[in-house]
Amino acid sequence: MRVFAAIVAFGALGGAAAGASPDFPSGTEATEHVLLGQLDAYWQNWVKEQARTMVSSGRISEERARSLAQGARIAAGADVNSVSFLLLMQAARDADADLQATMDRSIRARAEQDELSTMAHNKAPTESQLSPETQAVLSMKARTRPVMTWRSNDTGNATSTSSATPAADADPGVHVDLQTAMDREAAAEDALSAAAKRLPTATAATH
Repeated sequence: MRVFAAIVAFGALGGAAAGASPDFPSGTEATEHVLLGQLDAYWQNWVKEQARTMVSSGRISEERARSLAQGARIAAGADVNSVSFLLLMQAARDADADLQATMDRSIRARAEQDELSTMAHNKAPTESQLSPETQAVLSMKARTRPVMTWRSNDTGNATSTSSATPAADADPGVHVDLQTAMDREAAAEDALSAAAKRLPTATAATH
């Protein structure tokens, strides 16, 4: 069926462009886990918020991450290389989540356009006459990764003991075209690769 073919074709395009998850350099997720454990809940949440802002604004670069990390160093004495790395790890996740959401919207739009084209050349079908594939696509909600925000229940500077893996934070307010979403994810991955090489614990793993 034409709708099904469009879904398959678009899905193949998305798979080739984005893959199932960000392309993290080898060993960086373990390094991230260690470095996050050295931050208290306030700064963990700050990392998520600043990374999300970078991606939503399209200002994704190692230079931008290091500029933000400099502010953290002044405020809390944090290591610039470590904070820049953490910002870009989260930015890569968020950019990937935005790309996935954009792909999902594009798939639904293509399916709707294909159905409208069919209806324009044929007698308009009733809802029960729509193909199962079309009914499924038109009723499908956007599949975005779960949002996890770090929150602290105290006002002190106690180090967070959470061992949870950071989650992607998709921004429902971001509506960009597929190419822009792909470019943002690529920029995040390139910047992350450069930042990872500045960490002694990650340098060997990224070569």
